[in-house]
Parts: sequence; structure tokens; C-alpha cells
Amino acid sequence: MDASSADIRKAYRKLSLTLHPDKNKDENAETQFRQLVAIYEVLKDDERRQRYDDILINGLPDWRQPVFYYRRVRKMSNAELALLLFIILTVGHYAVVWSIYLEKQLDELLSRKKREKKKRTGGKSVEVSKLGASEKNERLPIKPQWHDLLPCKLGIWFCLTLKALPHLLQDAGQFYAKYKETKLKEREDALTRTELETLQKQKKVKVKKPKPEFPVYTPLESAYIQSYDHGTSIEEIEEQMDDWLENRNRTQKKQAPEWTEEDLSQLTRSMVKFPGGTPGRWEKIAHELGRSVTDVSSLRFALYGE
Repeated sequence: MDASSADIRKAYRKLSLTLHPDKNKDENAETQFRQLVAIYEVLKDDERRQRYDDILINGLPDWRQPVFYYRRVRKMSNAELALLLFIILTVGHYAVVWSIYLEKQLDELLSRKKREKKKRTGGKSVEVSKLGASEKNERLPIKPQWHDLLPCKLGIWFCLTLKALPHLLQDAGQFYAKYKETKLKEREDALTRTELETLQKQKKVKVKKPKPEFPVYTPLESAYIQSYDHGTSIEEIEEQMDDWLENRNRTQKKQAPEWTEEDLSQLTRSMVKFPGGTPGRWEKIAHELGRSVTDVSSLRFALYGE
């Protein structure tokens, strides 16, 4: 008990050389060497050595110590442990039921004593009658019976569950059938939606818009191109040009149809469609309206002064 760790180590080395199975020819050499290793594992640790010394001094634990019960419970099988726990729980449940019953009995006794004191003090007859009626109406506490124990409660619960099992299975089957119906309806709705979408896509045939063809100016064969003599003056040429332009504008006004409200609204829409800055804007607008560029530009000048 007073040996140091160095002494224990030296003794272990000496004994290991003598008790090793390679040198010890005894039949139990292996078990002896294992026991030596186990003893050394206990003695080299301070905590384990202290426990070992405590057992050597005080002996093994008796029934008053929890280690005694722990060592016995540790050796039990699972079935034995379950049975032991079940017995402990039933006894505890029975004790709790009886404690509740006794507590109710004590409360009733105390309330009776209070009532008797009130009667002795000389209360009114009405109050006495009310107290008597209340005493009759009060429910007496019921003594705990054998069927209140935990095993009986569990057995009753098991029987009731077995009785209710067919109804539970029927309800589960109905719920599953309803779930299947809802899933089928959802699938059918999804298929109808996809079919409608495909039909709508087929109805909407894409129409390719024709590319805008811009009008190409070609001089009219009937257009009169006046020739000038070299001897004429500039003033005469200007007067002749003014007369020719006036005649040309009159003929174009006579040939061009009048502007209706629909044409004006279409003109505003086309002006929004082709904003300022687009190349060939007025040619495109004239093509949209089906008129000449001069006709559109003259109307634009008349309306907006541009």
C-alpha cells in the first residue's frame, strides 16, 4: 500500500520476465500474465489505486450502498430490467393514487369541521338548509380499485385500441381514396389546361408582316419639262417656274383624295411609330398611308407649320 509508482513499475518488469508465456512453461501462464497486466493497469493509475485501497480497507460495498445495487442490475438482461421497471412504476402509480385519495379525505374532514363550527355558532336556518344541500351534492372521493393500477389501465387501453382498429383502418382507407381522387382531379385539370394552351397556340398563326417597300421616284412621262432659251432673263425664268409649280400643285390637289378623320388618326399613329430621327421617316409614313410624300408633307406643313 505504501509502494511508489517506481517500485510498482520495477516489480511489474521483474514479474513480466518470469511470467511471460515464452519463458513460463506452466499451462496457466497466459492467464497469469493477463492478471499481472490487469493488476498493473489498476496500480499505475492513482484513482484506481485509491479505489482498490478503499476496498482493501473497508471491504466490498453492502446493500446500504448504491454500488451494491448497481453491480447487480448491471448483470441483468433486458427482459429482467423491463420487468423491474414495470413493477417499480406500478407500485409508484398505486402510491400516487392512494395519496390523492387520502388528500381528498383530509380536505373533506376539514370542511366538515368548519361546517359544524358554523352550526354551533347559531347560524340562520336558511344557511343550515343550504349547507345540508351542499353536503348532499358533494361527491365523495372514490377509493382506488384494482382496475386503477397501471397494468390494468394499459390492458384496458390495449383492448379499446383493438376494438377501434377496424374503424381506424376504414377511416384511413376513406382518406386515402379521397386523396387519390383529388390527385386524379388535379392531373385532369393540368391536362385540360395544357390542351387548351396548345389549341390557343395553334389558333394564333404567326402572320409575317410584309417588309415596308419605299416608293421610288420615277418621273412621269407626261410631266412637262420646260426648256429655256439662252436669251431669256433670270426674272422671266423665275416667273415661268412659279407658274409651273402652281399648276403642278393644283393638279396634285385635284388628283389626291381628301383627308378624312381616319387618315388623320392614322397619320398621328404612324408619326408615333416612326419618331423623329428615323432615316426616311416621311417616306415610311407616306407608304403606311398610301399617299405621296408631297401630299403628306403639305398636310404636315398645314397642320404643324413644319
